[in-house]
Amino acid sequence: MLKIQEHSKIIGIDLTGSESKPSGFCLLENALAITRKVRADQQILELVDHFNPDVVSIDSPLSLPFGRISPFDDDPGRNLYGINRSCERQLLARGIRSYPPLIPSMQKLTQRGIKLADALRTKGFTVIESFPGGAQDILGIPRKSKGLEQLKNGLSLLGISGEYIQAKVSHDEIDAITCALVGLFFLRGQFEALGNEQEGYLIVPRL
Repeated sequence: MLKIQEHSKIIGIDLTGSESKPSGFCLLENALAITRKVRADQQILELVDHFNPDVVSIDSPLSLPFGRISPFDDDPGRNLYGINRSCERQLLARGIRSYPPLIPSMQKLTQRGIKLADALRTKGFTVIESFPGGAQDILGIPRKSKGLEQLKNGLSLLGISGEYIQAKVSHDEIDAITCALVGLFFLRGQFEALGNEQEGYLIVPRL
């Protein structure tokens, strides 16, 4: 079980590529996780303003590969600079697979994530990029592909409480809890920053 940092307030967001699809949202206050579904960016911004967290942890690429100016295939630098960042390559070197941020199915998500992070940072919030699947691998708990109940149980055994344990919640909400958990490791200084200064960093727990 983790030692939960007292008086911490963290927001985790499992972002989708479109406002038409619900994203997972979690407020992790001390050890208590409260989740919900959200859709519009404006709704997310208003909730972050309302809760005023110590850190916002988002599951979405929040930067482009060095040299890229657009997430889309018509970017003139696509062939030269590619579709992956340093953080994805560092994850893969550890045996942790992730989706390239600029494959077609990820392009709108990446665009949305960058826009949302920029808006939150302009408001003065600390925003980090997280990857729930990678964090779950590092923490030794099952990914959602292994079964949602197993993942919920793993989070509970780590000391995260809340109605999510018994309630019917979406896999996006559970991944939002994991995002918030990464934010907790970040606040404790118990993290690794994968990537580089040019592209920004992906935060993962350090045990």
